[in-house]
Amino acid sequence: MEDTSFVYSQATTRARARKNNRRGNGRRESPLLIDLVDRCKADIESNGWITTCLGLVQNALRKTNMTCPDVLCLGLGSPSSSREARAQLAFLISSCTILEIAPSDVSVYDPVFTDADKALFQSFGMRCLADTDGKHEVERPTILYMPHCDLKLYENIIGANWSEEQLARIIFVANRFKDYTDNYPQSKLEVESPFLMRLVPHLECHSLPTLESFSSAFNNISVQHVRHPIPPSLAALSRCSP
Repeated sequence: MEDTSFVYSQATTRARARKNNRRGNGRRESPLLIDLVDRCKADIESNGWITTCLGLVQNALRKTNMTCPDVLCLGLGSPSSSREARAQLAFLISSCTILEIAPSDVSVYDPVFTDADKALFQSFGMRCLADTDGKHEVERPTILYMPHCDLKLYENIIGANWSEEQLARIIFVANRFKDYTDNYPQSKLEVESPFLMRLVPHLECHSLPTLESFSSAFNNISVQHVRHPIPPSLAALSRCSP
């Protein structure tokens, strides 16, 4: 059985920030990035919030008949510079551990990643991808974890997988797509986001509950997937591009 634990490499482990004992210097050392992620992870696991969220993901996996999914994480932001990105990364780590998804099956990309961010991901055993403008084609059952990405990135990933077969094996953990169709003029969507606009009516969507300690990190994030069995109308749509 493949190891699904997220073990830190020796290069990233150290005691939490401690007082510098040198005379005349009362400053504390800056905590390591891994320590900051650990704190976020402990916070989101301290109540039933993560259990409720993963219940939504597990229900989606059952309804879509997915087993052993990969995870593709796009647009996370930089854990080095963003508390919200660290919380979103902590959610990813906790989710994969509980769902028994191996670190080697998790791929990440964001153009803002620093060298420190990339070293952190690699210490977990995750794969750092090259830029493809979000046009990643999904070949296996996949959880697409895309918290608070730009509309263009959502459009690109949906368009890159615009077939009945591909859409059926994707679970989106991302902004609630229906908010775009509810709040943007149809004429704008027809030009800028035709794939997303046509997909929304065929999605089942469940929003993550509010987490007060990281309200801005997870607001508007939902678990979304194509309804099963695949609606005939979507099957017909997926055979042609908008």
